[in-house]
Amino acid sequence: MIGRCFSTKQAAFALAAGAAFFVAACQLGIHRPVPVNTDRVGLLILGKAYDRQGQTKKALEAYRAFLKDAPKNEKTARVLRRMADIYLKLNQPAKALTVLEAICEDYPGLPWLVGVRYDKAVILSRIGEHKRSAGEAVLWLKRYSHHPLKRDVYILIGDDCHAMGDKAEAFHWWLMAKTLWEGPSEERAALHRKLEGLIATSRPVFLRQYARDAEGTPYAPEIYDRLARIYLEAGDLESAEEAAEALIRSTTDHAWVSKGNTVLNRLKEERAVRQGVIGVLLPLSGPFALYGQEVLKGLQLGMDRGADLPGRVGMALVIRNTQGDPEAALAAFEDLNRHRVMAVIGPLSSTAAGVVARKAQETGVPLIALSQREGIVEEGDMIFRNLLTPAQEIEGLLDAAVNRMGLRRFGILYPDNPYGLYCMNLFWDKLEQLGGTVTAVESYEVDQTDFAEEIRNMAGLDEALNSGSLKQNGEPPQGADKDFQEIEKPEPIINFEALFIPDAFQRIVMIVPQLVFHDVRGVQLLGTSAWQSPQLIEMAKDYLQGAVFCSGFVPDARDADVQAFVQTYRKNFKADPDLLAANAYDTIRLLRRILTEKTVRTRGDLANALREFRGFKGVCGNIAFNGRGEAERKPVLLKISGNHLSVLPQ
Repeated sequence: MIGRCFSTKQAAFALAAGAAFFVAACQLGIHRPVPVNTDRVGLLILGKAYDRQGQTKKALEAYRAFLKDAPKNEKTARVLRRMADIYLKLNQPAKALTVLEAICEDYPGLPWLVGVRYDKAVILSRIGEHKRSAGEAVLWLKRYSHHPLKRDVYILIGDDCHAMGDKAEAFHWWLMAKTLWEGPSEERAALHRKLEGLIATSRPVFLRQYARDAEGTPYAPEIYDRLARIYLEAGDLESAEEAAEALIRSTTDHAWVSKGNTVLNRLKEERAVRQGVIGVLLPLSGPFALYGQEVLKGLQLGMDRGADLPGRVGMALVIRNTQGDPEAALAAFEDLNRHRVMAVIGPLSSTAAGVVARKAQETGVPLIALSQREGIVEEGDMIFRNLLTPAQEIEGLLDAAVNRMGLRRFGILYPDNPYGLYCMNLFWDKLEQLGGTVTAVESYEVDQTDFAEEIRNMAGLDEALNSGSLKQNGEPPQGADKDFQEIEKPEPIINFEALFIPDAFQRIVMIVPQLVFHDVRGVQLLGTSAWQSPQLIEMAKDYLQGAVFCSGFVPDARDADVQAFVQTYRKNFKADPDLLAANAYDTIRLLRRILTEKTVRTRGDLANALREFRGFKGVCGNIAFNGRGEAERKPVLLKISGNHLSVLPQ
């Protein structure tokens, strides 16, 4: 802006005169500064020539000589203006400012003072005198309210206000400048970025002021959207709702209206829950009450652990009795939903878990099931399971049996119930994938106590008997001694190296003595976590030496957290914890950690956090849910050695 006051004709004249003077000076061998008494017109021409050649110091010297005893007229003012331009080129804004102030004071009637006064304000801003700069700019606006430079002055005042920390005033002046722009340009884009930067980084106290200025502009919905998100994050639901509604009113743009509705829907979700309240569905009466009580004990200990530490969120449990009945479980779940719980833990039984999981998915309530029901997590993205599954157990068991023990031929003896059938099929399928073979398989009734027939079939005892000493009709073979009184007991034909029995420990302690009775010895016995019980060794240790079974929790582990849990459990309940209690203990502690470390205000937030959370180490091992909602866990393999259980090395 500075230095644009000469006309073309004047410039051409000055150029010619200056060139002539310069040539003459060279011919005379003049190299020293021009004497003060040199002709003033020649000094002016010489100064301009030096200025064009970039010899700024010599130009200033010539101009100073010109100004000595110069009259106060427009020509003198223009020389001062040229000097101000040179000072700016030399990065000496303070000197330039002094010159411009002198022009304004000594030559108040000049028609081109509009530019001088603008440049004064610009220089003041440049040297950090923002308050003075803004004051000069405001005075400029009063004098020249219709001048084309008004837009630049608006921007300058906005810059000064921003530098002084007055964001609201900065937004006001920048927005006024933006409204004067027509058509795209880099300057307009830069101003747009300034406005958006203010909106994106300001607190509500400023945003509310911006909103008043921005009414009717494209910036209004952007401001209200940011306000709504800030209030939402802070948990100020009423203010968030007001901002979202203002956003919708401020625009007809579908994208912005959609964002406003998204906030309103989010608010509806947040109001649908009570923060930190978790529902629990357990069979506290009926045939499964014993298991429900174990889970409840684990939950209680998990709630107490670290609850008083700084930064921990408040949590509460709402417990409902399912009575082990699917209909009662569904009614209890609906009651928990009315209580606006954030999530539900349970149920235990397969039938109840299936019914409740479908309803939980339908109503959008995160459910952490403690059931081994096949496919339960397939109900949807709100369903999770924190329990070692049969598939995970069998995969770990066969990995050890085939890949580490080198076993290839297997027998399967399983109960004729859904669990037994499911485990049998899983085991068989996985074994074939690993290159192993099932050479014998038998099932038995769930209430059966005599397993002689199934064992004899698997061991080939009947086949040996029929092809050996006796015929099928029981008569002595031809040529035998007539006094033949006793038939030699046939040897079993055992064509499997290991025997897999997926049943509860109560059934195992009845089966294994009968295996020995029928001489089925020397085979590796394999089982699931259903075997785990202190009574297993107490009742049948002599028949189970070397047997291996899966576990999700080892009370004797040396891990400090495990021992702390076990000791606390013993102190409170005078017994050792089982897998159900340990699993419940981990589940509630995982939820507390997520609620403490993550921003979780809705059921959807909690479901997402459960899927994404990593790094939780519980007494049952590391817990992380995969994309399907299944906890990614590996079984611990326990081996019976004497009176003790030892962990099978990995």
